[in-house]
Amino acid sequence: MKALLHMRQQAEKLRRQGATYQEILRQVPVAKSSLSLWLRDFPLTKDEKHLLKKRTDSNISLGRIRSAASNHQNKIDKDQLLLQEARKEFEANKDYPLFHVGIALYWAEGAKRNSTFLFTNSDETMIEVIVRWLETFTEYKRADLGYRLYLHHPFIRDNWEAWWQKELSASSAQFKKTIIKPTGLGVKKRPNYRGCLRIEVPRSTNLLTKIKFWMNMLVEYHTKQ
Repeated sequence: MKALLHMRQQAEKLRRQGATYQEILRQVPVAKSSLSLWLRDFPLTKDEKHLLKKRTDSNISLGRIRSAASNHQNKIDKDQLLLQEARKEFEANKDYPLFHVGIALYWAEGAKRNSTFLFTNSDETMIEVIVRWLETFTEYKRADLGYRLYLHHPFIRDNWEAWWQKELSASSAQFKKTIIKPTGLGVKKRPNYRGCLRIEVPRSTNLLTKIKFWMNMLVEYHTKQ
């Protein structure tokens, strides 16, 4: 009984000094439920409460800093592995013109600030080329891809979604809801305009990182020729 009383007094003393529950438990070998019961109604002065909050906030901040540093280092390590893979793949595919064309097209028309592969264009030939590039040089196949069509209002009744689906041998499930772009014109200035189609590759963060590496390798390759 005396030992239990001594541990409770020690826990209260540590609490007054601003110790958190985890810090107290490292020095007072009791169950967390017992500690919570002891300190549930334990009175703290204003200064003691301030000290406890300050230490708790400090621990949280330190934990966040450590977590951010760890995440940053993990990203560096991951990117190094992807860079090595990208070099091997560039070397293996450098003699294929389509490989160079796909990298250049994405450099010109693809999204670089996003975390995944996004490529948008209104030219169906260019869209088909980038789809073939994905099928040939990446792990993604035509059935893996997602699409979204962007149309101006005067074209919404022309059912261009079906046209693009047929052109790409895609299913309707691969197409997200079409985005209608407002326009001040009520007439079709470009009668054959079929909208802009965006190719979306799911779970492609690693691919996008490799493409950025390939862009630099492409420049280096052609400046040496």
